[in-house]
Amino acid sequence: MNILVLNGSPKGKASATLHTALYLEALHPEHTFEYLPVGVRIKSYEKDFAPARAALEKADLVLFCYPVYTFLAPYQLHRFVELMKESGPDLAGKFASQITTSKHFYDVTAHRWVEENCFDLGMKPVRGLSADMEDLLSEKGRRQARDFFDQLVFACEHGLFVPPPPAACAPARPAYRAALPETPKTGDKDVVIVTDCAPENAGLAAMIADFRAALPHASRVINLRDFPFAGGCLGCMNCAVTGKCVYKDGFDDFLRGTVQTADAFVYAFSVSGHSAGSLFKCYDDR
Repeated sequence: MNILVLNGSPKGKASATLHTALYLEALHPEHTFEYLPVGVRIKSYEKDFAPARAALEKADLVLFCYPVYTFLAPYQLHRFVELMKESGPDLAGKFASQITTSKHFYDVTAHRWVEENCFDLGMKPVRGLSADMEDLLSEKGRRQARDFFDQLVFACEHGLFVPPPPAACAPARPAYRAALPETPKTGDKDVVIVTDCAPENAGLAAMIADFRAALPHASRVINLRDFPFAGGCLGCMNCAVTGKCVYKDGFDDFLRGTVQTADAFVYAFSVSGHSAGSLFKCYDDR
């Protein structure tokens, strides 16, 4: 079986999650493992997705391998999934599963997000392995990894997978139009509205306009599309030691001096790909 491992960790080869996949590869030479360093090469895939598309279409099983960052997959894998959908590879009928490491905090949400996006692509997801961050160091953890892989191979051989949910009815709806009158402002509070509103997203822009009109306080709109993010969180924990991010894009000052000075925060976004989108995930991770 040709297994494509999507290494979504920004730590690349140093990822603890990746080493679980490497451990399984060492035990199963009868299978072919190929690795895509999604977490460290996402900028490259944004420029040219063709190599990733070819690898995806060649695989029999796509194995998402990532640490859980703030309730979901890291921004880098989040963005890769968006690119998968935009590029339109033929993945219908292919099996998919996942290996995650976390402290078991919202790992179920991350797994569900991957499964739902696999359904969108016509794939057949098999329940994944949710490991603790240090499980590979214990015999119990290694045994659970071995059992997971044996069950995964059995599921692929016998056509066992998570059944997709019933297709939801999605009638076309006209874009929201602003209609609320302007409310007098008191001026004693500062409300910041953080959004990723695209120029073509007229409905979201109108909802923001109506919210600001009805709000009895002064408000500011911060569009994340205007901030020059150098990249997603690297999981290096430098910020925990020094209070400063290793990136030099100014996000520290932007967050503390522009966003967190407000009295209240409102997040405005369109649900896309079963989440708030990769840009909000980048902001949230950082």
